[in-house]
Amino acid sequence: MTALWIVGILLLILLAVQCSRVGVQIAFGEETRVVARLGLIRLQIMPQKERQTPKKQKEKPKKEKKKKADREPWKPGFSAIWESLPELWRILKKGFAMTFRRIYISPMDISAIIGGEDPADTAILYGKLSAAMFAVMPTLQELLHMPDPHIHLEPDLQGGKTTVSGEVGISFLIWDLTVIGFACGVPLIKWFLRLRKQPQKAAHDINRQAGKDEQYGKQAEDQPQRNDGDLHEQGAGDGQQ
Repeated sequence: MTALWIVGILLLILLAVQCSRVGVQIAFGEETRVVARLGLIRLQIMPQKERQTPKKQKEKPKKEKKKKADREPWKPGFSAIWESLPELWRILKKGFAMTFRRIYISPMDISAIIGGEDPADTAILYGKLSAAMFAVMPTLQELLHMPDPHIHLEPDLQGGKTTVSGEVGISFLIWDLTVIGFACGVPLIKWFLRLRKQPQKAAHDINRQAGKDEQYGKQAEDQPQRNDGDLHEQGAGDGQQ
């Protein structure tokens, strides 16, 4: 009988945890601010409040350890991420559909200025982002509870920098996060592994192209250069004859 009571209490605790609403609110731009929420409890994660640090005692000199060669951090290319976004959206859409609009997003206020050195590249990027926004937002509003979203994109063709500012808040039940994890966990891992392989292939292609350019440059240097003045004199001589 005691074992049944213990099992029942554990199940009630697990049910209470799964039905708890958690969330996070992020403000970005000039200053980044992150506030986490667990039920009625709110905790500011960034920026952290300054604490008075006690005076440190003199530490004994430590022996220097040999450092291992650091590996270069993985940085995916923009083209690789952009090409894999449709697959990521398809995976997430399946998980969001199983939550029945219990995920709440508010506020949703984002303002982005798209800049760059080349105006043509800036215009192309702005067009892609606008097309993606108009394609994703209607479906996202059907899958999630999003009362008043506001997203503003603006191109800067004068060579300015890209700046993004705004505030986004999201809250959900822990149960919904569990459902999304079971529905999308394995596909997301496979998607991430495929994304990691793409930059290496792109880097190999760039190195191979650079090698070809260098080879063609050497061939061009070995070839004798033509002199336009000599050609002009030769043409004049032919005309006299």
